[in-house]
Amino acid sequence: MNNIKLIVLDIDGTLMDKNFHISDGVKNVISKAISKDIKVVLATGRMHSATVPIAKKLGITTPLITYQGAMIREYLNSDKILFHEPVEDKFSRKIIAELRQKDVQINVYMDDILFVETEGAILKEYANKRFISYKKVNSFDKVEKIEATKILAMAKTSQYADDLTDYLNQKYSQDLYITKSMPEYCEIADNKVSKGKAILYLANLWNINKSQIMAAGDGENDIEMLKIAGLSVVMGNASNKVKQNADFITDTVDNDGIVTAIEKFAL
Repeated sequence: MNNIKLIVLDIDGTLMDKNFHISDGVKNVISKAISKDIKVVLATGRMHSATVPIAKKLGITTPLITYQGAMIREYLNSDKILFHEPVEDKFSRKIIAELRQKDVQINVYMDDILFVETEGAILKEYANKRFISYKKVNSFDKVEKIEATKILAMAKTSQYADDLTDYLNQKYSQDLYITKSMPEYCEIADNKVSKGKAILYLANLWNINKSQIMAAGDGENDIEMLKIAGLSVVMGNASNKVKQNADFITDTVDNDGIVTAIEKFAL
């Protein structure tokens, strides 16, 4: 199993606990993997700009997979965008109109900036904890062109987010990729994107076979990448739905499960 050449890691719930803390053990094991010439890539639903500080802290130098795979972008010696597939204007507007009828906070990400119409407590907590700034618009209807890299609907409960995800998938799965990241988050991107497709893009670039890829995650938005990886690692804190896609179920994020998995299979 020591033929791993690419390790792809989700951030929230995999590397980072609910208090937004990454342990020294995680930092050290990533550093060891990099020193053995294993490429370590972050794959997240987060914005590119919000992922850069985490990559720097971990010593990761590879391009970042962000917005559920809708963007692959370098950050170290250049900010070159390798891949970007936003939601078309007509679908962005349809989704925003749908979400306005629901009890959710609507976040629209364009040009690596977060735009909102409303500023509820749920948004402020989200932005403060992640050190993200945002721009308020009076109405998305007045924005000339909306090509959202991602749209995020933040619900008050996980059940509401489940129901919303199912509802939107029934209507839009032909054109859009709709998934859940955190229990209360329904995420909408173009249907040509996923973390899995983004990993294949980089693997092809680097001539790495699927069998040499290890992917680790805990959310429903990680299922695509778990399926394409030669070795899929699921965190102990994941739901049963995600665990069904595991070659190996490791310990929880609070117990440094990712350290166990990288040491076992890559080092």
